[in-house]
Amino acid sequence: MKRKLLTTFLFLAFLLPAFSQNAAEIENILDTKEITFEQAVYFTLAAALDIPRNQAFAHAVQNGWLPKAARSTNPITLSSLSLLVMKAFDIKGGMMYRITGSRRYAFREMKYRDFITGRVYPNQKVSGEQFLQILSTAIMENEQ
Repeated sequence: MKRKLLTTFLFLAFLLPAFSQNAAEIENILDTKEITFEQAVYFTLAAALDIPRNQAFAHAVQNGWLPKAARSTNPITLSSLSLLVMKAFDIKGGMMYRITGSRRYAFREMKYRDFITGRVYPNQKVSGEQFLQILSTAIMENEQ
């Protein structure tokens, strides 16, 4: 419960000023066991680039920030989310990420920088709480 309150606070403190969301949508994300590509793309691009909801998924696909097989209703994995966050926030990674631009090295970079914590693996589905923690960390890093 404390973790959920902390996540909600961080989200409200750092994300809400970037774009306006209603409380019900935020609660919905927090309670989601597996967020979809569409949810992840919308929240990430709204926070990083201020792109409207109806254009977010198409923008990410067009720029190659999602796997070719990604469908808006499919659950997103940590490696796909890592690449999306790194591209949207223009995070410079290590040498292998800069050379390949792959999800594998984006995941490793996000893990190294402690955006992603705990015992996780690249193909793990992302919970709403985990997503908001990663996104909050990205926003805080971007503001520095």
